[in-house]
Amino acid sequence: MRSAAWGAPHRLRRGRWPSALPPGGMAAVAALWIGLALTAGCSHPAAPPARRVFYPPPPDAPRVQFLCTLGSSDDVRQPPSAFERFVLGGGQSHAAERLIRPYGLGFWDGKLYVCDSGARACVVIDLARKEFRTFGNGGANRLGLPVNVSAGPQKEKYVTDTYRGQVVVYDAEDRPVRVFSREGGMKPCDAVWHDGKLFVADLKSNSILVLDAQTGRVVRQFGGSGSKPGQFFQPTNLAFGPDGSLYVSDTLNARVQRLDREGKGIGVVGSLGRGPGQMVRPKGIAVDRAGRLYVADAATEVVQLFDPEGRLLMALGGPGAGPGEMSLPAKVAVSYEGIEYFAGRAAPGFSIEYLIFVTNQLGPRKINVYGFGTYAGPPLPERDGVKRVIVPAGTGRGAENGGAPMPGVSEEKPR
Repeated sequence: MRSAAWGAPHRLRRGRWPSALPPGGMAAVAALWIGLALTAGCSHPAAPPARRVFYPPPPDAPRVQFLCTLGSSDDVRQPPSAFERFVLGGGQSHAAERLIRPYGLGFWDGKLYVCDSGARACVVIDLARKEFRTFGNGGANRLGLPVNVSAGPQKEKYVTDTYRGQVVVYDAEDRPVRVFSREGGMKPCDAVWHDGKLFVADLKSNSILVLDAQTGRVVRQFGGSGSKPGQFFQPTNLAFGPDGSLYVSDTLNARVQRLDREGKGIGVVGSLGRGPGQMVRPKGIAVDRAGRLYVADAATEVVQLFDPEGRLLMALGGPGAGPGEMSLPAKVAVSYEGIEYFAGRAAPGFSIEYLIFVTNQLGPRKINVYGFGTYAGPPLPERDGVKRVIVPAGTGRGAENGGAPMPGVSEEKPR
């Protein structure tokens, strides 16, 4: 049964963002796609930026600020001391370890866990200890194609391996302890623990498998191939809302479905298209404590934000390699932990409520870090006299990755 608030899958209801979205109907919402402020990049979470990017851009009240990019060990490790430089020699330096093609990620206990499909390993970016390490790339449980990672109540990690057709379980110390597979096979793309069960998005059966989180035994299954409510065509990513609703990124149906824990449909957001609120290849999804839904679209290279009723609030990103921009985004995650590691990057007057992480499988910006919050500083400049150039359909990196990009800012120059 679909709630009246979420509505039909092919209708977009304009959402209201208190003190953030201006009046003016869809024209105001569409403006969020093209109003991107320019900024310089960053190489370390603690360094303040020279210029800043906000979403939505001025004159609207900013709710999200781009903070920095993470992509290698150099972004988290302390630079060598003068003594170390003396011992190693002034011209010598260590070779940085780099992310290759990150997909899933999550942040727990001061550590950012990343599934690097390109390296066929999981990467741990430990911000507390300033370490960059890997696991799952050796031994009997060597990963074949890690896609997503999630955590359970005992700090165990669940890593989906689509190549092996398994979910590999790691303990709190990141040691493999169990492997879940299924008779007849499965192709797990995401696995999320909830209320003692492990919910698995299975690409092979186009369904959601519900496993006993201790034994891996399948206790329930729902979904199946199709485009009707409750059916899927390549379910790739999962997330639970604060009310216990299950959100499923129904990628090739170009939508996100909201279900109860028994698999009964509650509502649908999105439809095939490139306009605000529409989707082409939705992949990573996340839900914050207020029930707001984030959706990363790999084809349009944006992350859209919807309110709990499924109405579009705003968008962030856009195709490109600039600060805050995206290149084949795969996963979006939110974290109320770890703000202290990035607070120094917030603009004066901007208070971070939680962090937003987005992985990019292409380009130099492998992980974009944003802060969601409120701004109480002086008015931000509206950049009068600036021309905003809209990226036309069929051009840019979005076209190379399976479709043209959504409207965004590709260039700003004086009139």
